[in-house]
Amino acid sequence: MMHQEFLDTLEQQVEEQLKEVIAVFQNLPEDRLLQPAANGGWSMAECIEHLNAYGDFYLPRLQKAVSKAPAPQQPDRFKHSLLGRYFIAMMNPKDSTKKYKAMKRYRPVTLTEPHAVVSRFIQQLEELLKIIMQAEQKNLMKVNVATTLSSLIKIHAGDAIQFVLTHNRRHLLQARRNLKHQTHA
Repeated sequence: MMHQEFLDTLEQQVEEQLKEVIAVFQNLPEDRLLQPAANGGWSMAECIEHLNAYGDFYLPRLQKAVSKAPAPQQPDRFKHSLLGRYFIAMMNPKDSTKKYKAMKRYRPVTLTEPHAVVSRFIQQLEELLKIIMQAEQKNLMKVNVATTLSSLIKIHAGDAIQFVLTHNRRHLLQARRNLKHQTHA
């Protein structure tokens, strides 16, 4: 895939997630955002707070990696690494219905201000959009980002951005299911 085409796809995914969060979750009443899932899982706010924790981890690392990435070589193509493709597929709700237990440090704690959680996630998406725009003249395959699993396990910066967006999609769908069950309850 051409580098710019890849970045355009990432940018579009961020824009879609921003629109969804603003339209669906931003103005929900606090009690609905905090209501646990019907199956005993996370509330909508907890799903989003989990994404904030991942954003807290990945965004500074992505910013640093993109800032030091070299200019791309010609032809200007982006190719996922084998490990990056694996992690992305693992989180893709279309490819994997397997449930993963979140590591303790990425599990949401008791939330008291769900609107602040949603607002913070919107800010993180806007920050990710800026990082993608800064990546236009950068080779995202030449810089690596540590994963949440271990600082020793690293993937290309482009893979990391796609992973974050795929992980976001997975948990936004989870939050939407919670909303759907509340509506039908």
